[in-house]
Amino acid sequence: MTRRKEEAERTRETILDAAEATFLAQGVSRTTLAHIAKAAGVTRGAIYWHFEDKAALFDALLERVRIPIDEIVDLAEQGAPTFPADRLRQIALGALKRMHDDRQLQRVSTIVFHRCEKLEDYHPRISVITRLSQHAQTRVEQLFEAAKQQGTLRAGLTPTSARRQFHMLLIGACFDWLQDIEQYSLAEERDAIVETLMRGLFVIEPD
Repeated sequence: MTRRKEEAERTRETILDAAEATFLAQGVSRTTLAHIAKAAGVTRGAIYWHFEDKAALFDALLERVRIPIDEIVDLAEQGAPTFPADRLRQIALGALKRMHDDRQLQRVSTIVFHRCEKLEDYHPRISVITRLSQHAQTRVEQLFEAAKQQGTLRAGLTPTSARRQFHMLLIGACFDWLQDIEQYSLAEERDAIVETLMRGLFVIEPD
């Protein structure tokens, strides 16, 4: 990479860092490119050199951060054979652990969940944070199908509805915690959150 390209890349990252901080502080709709330029210490022209508009900058911000859910799902599939519920428990624990441990993911997820105002919360790129990939959807639903075949899936649930509820409840836990990450320790509550989730989806023998 040439020196000029390296400098351009550093400027681009500086702009994205400034956008992340400004969106987090005052919301997406209330943030202008002038605000971001001031926070980044660059001109608006420098922003336009890298990004077509605020929407393109927002896209790039979301693309920088991904929950590695495919990796978490694949990791849960490795090792000795276990019950489908055990695999799904590991997926849920892994997703919440990543949310707790990854500070940048926390910041961007907070922007998506709590700083995107009315017209912007339907932006298609938000799916990077809020939706499972097709791979993850397929594998998770297959695990619920296996649980159904074993007779451990709770009555009244289909593999598809169970997969949907599994995802929605995890997103809900993240949404709630990110409102104020000081309200409780996600690391300490994670096991109990996931156990409650599992008991709602599976027939689990009492301890």
